[in-house]
Amino acid sequence: MPELPEVETIRRELQRRLLVQTLRAVEVRVPKMAHPSAAALRRELAGKKILAVKRRAKMLVCELPGQRYLVFHLKMTGQLVFVPRSGRTVSGGHPIPNLGVLPNIFTHVIFRFRSGGTLYFNDQRKFGWVKLVDADGLHELTAHLGMEPLSGAYTWEAFARAAHRYPNRTIKQVLMDAERIAGVGNIYADESCFCARLRPTRRVRTIRENDLRILYRCIPRVLQLALRHKGTTRDTYRRVNGQSGYMAPFLNVYGRKGKPCRRCKTPIVKTVVGQRGTHYCPCCQK
Repeated sequence: MPELPEVETIRRELQRRLLVQTLRAVEVRVPKMAHPSAAALRRELAGKKILAVKRRAKMLVCELPGQRYLVFHLKMTGQLVFVPRSGRTVSGGHPIPNLGVLPNIFTHVIFRFRSGGTLYFNDQRKFGWVKLVDADGLHELTAHLGMEPLSGAYTWEAFARAAHRYPNRTIKQVLMDAERIAGVGNIYADESCFCARLRPTRRVRTIRENDLRILYRCIPRVLQLALRHKGTTRDTYRRVNGQSGYMAPFLNVYGRKGKPCRRCKTPIVKTVVGQRGTHYCPCCQK
């Protein structure tokens, strides 16, 4: 699943391509992926202009006139492909092999614009969704989410409260809890713990305040690095222009089981925390 840097990268690039585009028609091929209904999307989106493309945690939010919002969640295998009337096709999200001509069997919602361009929402597993909501509906989707690590709401005091709310949890479980800290995800939880020299398996109650402060500073540092490199390419992420992200060579532990630690050369260990694959250095991280 794309994490905060990947979704933010997609948002920035879609903003350049969809801004002030006006929708002409919507076609829904898999009704369960469209909310409140396929008919509502067809009826209410025609003639609406894209005013902005925003992000909250791992959701993309297209702002429309009249405090209406078109919200996408790509989940594990969702993909957005924008085909302009002329020029280069761009895509972001899960890389579907041999995509071929669009629309195809993986295309479930189609947005056509007056400019002649088309936005295709593809999803191999059909776990993704698109929702048309008003301001109250957007609040309902996002109110439970915690602070954004790259926002002004991310302060030491807020981070410490989030961490100490469940002192018996592992620190990785805290970082993965979107109700406490939104959007970090598996890759960057592991990388942030490596940056702070903390094992992701450590219980919060065992971590000294100074070490927790280091982790607090590491999280945005790691995310900003990922943003500079346009995200990490694993099995399920591509940038909106169809290219891979460039963060993978800069990962210190994630996906490096058995490889030498970049600090001390000790082989990286992989375990499971909260049902998620978890990587760390058994020497550098305590």
